[in-house]
Amino acid sequence: MTTPLGRVRGLGSAKGGTRAYVLKQASGLALGILTPYLIGIGIYLFGRNRDFVVASIGSFWIGPALFAFIFLSAIHMDFGMRTIIEDYVHGHLRKLALLLLNSAFTWLVCVLSVFAILRMMFDAAQQ
Repeated sequence: MTTPLGRVRGLGSAKGGTRAYVLKQASGLALGILTPYLIGIGIYLFGRNRDFVVASIGSFWIGPALFAFIFLSAIHMDFGMRTIIEDYVHGHLRKLALLLLNSAFTWLVCVLSVFAILRMMFDAAQQ
């Protein structure tokens, strides 16, 4: 028979999860505010020609909101998947590999998306 202390021994300190929890909650709140705005922009831009969409993304009202959405989505996705991996993967090396792959994938998608938006913004500025 195992005591409650014996079951939790070796599972780590409870002090480390506050930062990740706060960042996940704050990014979720910000995404909840940005998502309807960007859905409205998507509906507005649907069916328009490429030049109009590129010029719109280069504007002050759409470009920064899109940057914020992508960056906050990357933070939210990274911390959310990190929590799932830490909770459900028990092998140390497997957990480490999945955490590294998670962060690499998340931030690669973020950097590529930001690069695409910057390219559209500078393309709009040249025209």
